[in-house]
Amino acid sequence: MDTIIGLIVAAFILVFFEVILPGGILGIMASLCVILASWFAGAEYGAGIGFLTFVGSAAAIAILVYIEFKLLARTSIGSAFFLKSSVTGHSNIAPAEVSITGKKGTSLTRLNPGGKVAIDGRLYEAHSQDGYIEADQPIQVVAQDNFKLIIKKL
Repeated sequence: MDTIIGLIVAAFILVFFEVILPGGILGIMASLCVILASWFAGAEYGAGIGFLTFVGSAAAIAILVYIEFKLLARTSIGSAFFLKSSVTGHSNIAPAEVSITGKKGTSLTRLNPGGKVAIDGRLYEAHSQDGYIEADQPIQVVAQDNFKLIIKKL
């Protein structure tokens, strides 16, 4: 009986920490503890008790997870573990179309040799073929390389 209760308590502790430190391994270990506890209960007290041990443990773990997400998130300790806002942003500006080669624009920042340019009212990352170019200088697109334009000074 002590082994069964110990495995169920271990499963609760593992699930508690799985919610705080997600990764899956602690959850798998908790599942194994519940299965072992159910197996031992079934072997010692019969299949019906083993099944009830499994269902009861699973229900208690579901309640524990619900309480953790609802109540723990509102505490000062829980606020350090849960994200309160959504993440917005992007990794790179979409590359320009192939037809941009040959178009003219203006440097928005100093290109030393990289910076930003405006072509047809859109902003692009650019790399100067000529090296250093001051801001507000006329430029022309020579080529396109991945997410940046290769430009030259006019």
